[in-house]
Amino acid sequence: MNNEEEDKILEAIEADVKSNASLVEDVLQKETDSFHEDQLAFFREGLKKETDSYLEKELHEARLAAASASSRDQMETKKKLLRLRDHLADELFDSVREDLRKFVKTPEYEKYLMRSVKSLPVSETGVFMCRRDDVPVLKDALKKEGLSNRVEERPMELGGFLYRDDAAGREYSCVLEDRLEEEMDWFRANSGFKAPSGKENA
Repeated sequence: MNNEEEDKILEAIEADVKSNASLVEDVLQKETDSFHEDQLAFFREGLKKETDSYLEKELHEARLAAASASSRDQMETKKKLLRLRDHLADELFDSVREDLRKFVKTPEYEKYLMRSVKSLPVSETGVFMCRRDDVPVLKDALKKEGLSNRVEERPMELGGFLYRDDAAGREYSCVLEDRLEEEMDWFRANSGFKAPSGKENA
């Protein structure tokens, strides 16, 4: 494999990694469309700068290695880029977690809870579960909707609420950590870049 072919492979890998990062941003924006637009814009801008800067450095090092490497070294480079993709994904979701921690301390969070409550088919037998700090906020949101459902405290890392109606056999999760985990699972399952012959973990 000559240098030109190696560069083309690396360019394709670089485009795939950037494409996956962009896909995650788009999906997260759709899942959290009630978040304040300014906060999302700040997150996207910061994440893009951080990802582009880190990726440029790592890919530069990968090109230097590939230029003088054997076929064995080329496979190592691909493994390194796979690890880089996973590392970037972890950094991205860590950034999202931090943004969510900031979000639950803003007035927009109460509006988010209110919109989520309004979207539910709430019945008298339904119970809401949320963090201790969110109990009064959620009770107030229910009161504004003319609802008097029980609100119970439940440990949650980020916030949101769980609505459960055992009598109706219905459960709805508006737990922010659940939403984030779903997006992480989606990304890992749908990321298109794979090392040849499934040997990325070799």
